[in-house]
Amino acid sequence: MSDSLSKISSMIESAKELTIEAAVSASARLTDTPSASRPQEISKLLNSRTDREILNGMKCVISIVSRGEDGLPYFADVVKNITNTNAKIKQLVIIYLTKYADIEPDTALLSINSIQKSLNDKNPVNRANAIRSLSGIRILSIIPILVLSMKRTSTDPSALVRAATAISIGKVYEFSGRSKKQMVEYLTKLLADSEVIVVNAAIKSYCKIRTEIASEEKRWSPIHGNFRRLCGLLSQFDEWSQCYVIDLLTEYTRNFLPPQPMDGMLDADLDLFLEAMKPLVQSTSESVILSIARSVYLIGPVFAFQEFKLDVILTRIATTFTEQLEVSLFALEVIAYVSKSHAFFEPYYRSFYLLPTDLVDTAISKLQILSSLASPDNFKYIFEEFKYYAIHSPDGVVSKEAIKSMGRCSRLSLEWSQRILRWCLAKIKQAQGETLNELLTVIRYLIQQKSDSKDSLDREEVLRTTLRLAAILEDTLVELETEARASIIWIIGEYTSLAENSFAPDVLKNLLKSFADEEDAVRYQIFVLAGKILAYEMIKLKDAGGDQFQTYVDEKLSSSIEYKMFQHVLQLAKYDSSYDTRDRARMLSVLLSSIDRAQLASLFLQVPKPVPFVSSATTDNERVRAIIEYFKVVDWADPSTLPPRSIRKEAAIEVNKLGTSAFASSSSVDRTKSPSPVIDHGVPSQQVTRTSTKKPQETYKLQSLDEFFGSEESSSSEEEEEEESDDEDEEEDDSDAEEEEEEDSETVTSHGKAPGSSVHEQNNTGDEYESSSDASSTRSLIK
Repeated sequence: MSDSLSKISSMIESAKELTIEAAVSASARLTDTPSASRPQEISKLLNSRTDREILNGMKCVISIVSRGEDGLPYFADVVKNITNTNAKIKQLVIIYLTKYADIEPDTALLSINSIQKSLNDKNPVNRANAIRSLSGIRILSIIPILVLSMKRTSTDPSALVRAATAISIGKVYEFSGRSKKQMVEYLTKLLADSEVIVVNAAIKSYCKIRTEIASEEKRWSPIHGNFRRLCGLLSQFDEWSQCYVIDLLTEYTRNFLPPQPMDGMLDADLDLFLEAMKPLVQSTSESVILSIARSVYLIGPVFAFQEFKLDVILTRIATTFTEQLEVSLFALEVIAYVSKSHAFFEPYYRSFYLLPTDLVDTAISKLQILSSLASPDNFKYIFEEFKYYAIHSPDGVVSKEAIKSMGRCSRLSLEWSQRILRWCLAKIKQAQGETLNELLTVIRYLIQQKSDSKDSLDREEVLRTTLRLAAILEDTLVELETEARASIIWIIGEYTSLAENSFAPDVLKNLLKSFADEEDAVRYQIFVLAGKILAYEMIKLKDAGGDQFQTYVDEKLSSSIEYKMFQHVLQLAKYDSSYDTRDRARMLSVLLSSIDRAQLASLFLQVPKPVPFVSSATTDNERVRAIIEYFKVVDWADPSTLPPRSIRKEAAIEVNKLGTSAFASSSSVDRTKSPSPVIDHGVPSQQVTRTSTKKPQETYKLQSLDEFFGSEESSSSEEEEEEESDDEDEEEDDSDAEEEEEEDSETVTSHGKAPGSSVHEQNNTGDEYESSSDASSTRSLIK
């Protein structure tokens, strides 16, 4: 008999498994293979009487939405399942509502009452989900209900619910209208909460909404009294909150703490903040370390960066995290930014040599770092790397950046400037394309710097370089591209007066033979070269002519080779296919038609030119702009306008009415220690000492939950009337603030009740938790 029963039970279990597998298979079919009957089949599942089929239907809808398809046709069938007692179904319905509630606001309002009931659930997880769901339904008409719900949940016995309230404030603050002031008040109290998990959530919401607070005073008001406590709790936050707090307190420091002297004692609060960050450099989160690096760079003394060993840690992140390319690249860009002003990373310059596997952005960042870290002691090694990358890199962008990096390093010394110039001249015949153009740009950069020097040796170097470029230009074995030829002709013309027209006329004579065959850019530069040569000769003749100037010009100028070559190229340029060349020809024909205008023509043609820009090719890159914006911070405040240090006196810690004792103040214990752990709610109430932050010596009679929520009803109705009024005067705000302060100051102590009495009361009165004012307000909104 027993064997028969066991066989029957096993057959039943097998049948159940087959049924479940069939249901799962059907759900997958509905999702993966769209058909004309799919909407009807999903709707049938959503209207089923069994939770299993409803859950399968909800999974299908959520899967459809996650794939980018339209899930709106199922709105009515989904929303009516909000009253389902199955927690999984209800959670999926809430996820769906969060996405589509603003599209179907009238229908979505039908679910508000059911979600409100969950605010009174004895399970704190359900209460937390309820307040987060309400905030996710972006319908303006439920803001009054949401504000009343937040007032209740912001003082909920569970830290999980209070944390969810803090997150919800950040989600709805933007469109909360006249309720913004109340939400800031709730968030301020949550920032001073006794539980770290609540402060952790509140700081995220505060950082999100603080830029929307118009008044500078109100914006920083919640931070003044919590500055020191946030420093003490920094190590206990999650990694994202740590980044938020570090960035927030960095800005706070620049606004409200005095700038640090070069020598001397640090401000006590700044020292507190720096000491709080020091242990976090061992964090496994690269984001936290990068935030610390930014903060120490902006507010700390110079020695603090290396004292924190950030140079070593950032180098490790930038060069060893090859699997996390974005993290590695961001660290490289941070190092490149810091290296422009400090040589913290100079001992590790070899770590930034390029690898064959480096991406273009990574290679460019490393080249920027190497050029910033170059010094007379290490440049002989870095220069060899630059030369290799410039010639042998398979990517033209990397080659150009290596050449530019050489140009930036030419300022190290005169010796290195000459060596770089000689190397660039030697590689002109071998280089091609963009690399050749970059070489000429660096050559121009170097010789323009030397031409401005008063040292005769520098001027001789310019002449030798120009003469060498002229030889390369006339070498028929060297095939120069159009832009390169035009650049060389421009350089020869620019320094022809420095060379006293010693070789430029010969170069012009050879170029005129092939004028008609040259490209537009080259023809234009040949014509400009002829004008510069003639202008120099005219000024020279004028200075030597004296009183018989006119006769001298008639005899000498008209017979000079320079004048004849200019007249020849002028005739060619007047019929050029380029509008620019023809226009310039007409202008110079007027300027150089009279000896009296020669000085004006020379000034026009030989006006000092700006030195070429040889900074990184990625200056306009979005990533570089993002780094610059990341390090952008307000200036240090004027010490004479700073508020007194007492403004940072620690605010009273907010202790929940039915919660546990508060953490000890961070100023009264060692700052490196964690706050005291929270006592579990399961501990007998006689063993828990509950204190009040405002009246620690007073005790009150135990309130039942009915009485507690009953008192909330009256305050809720008053809050609703406040929200509906058009104008609020200061007297009403003050009275509301006093009423909330009195409610928050109440604490509950145990008077001989059994440890489980509170839970028993919750079980017996679970159906009465809903506030009558909340229900009536919902019904009025639906009507």
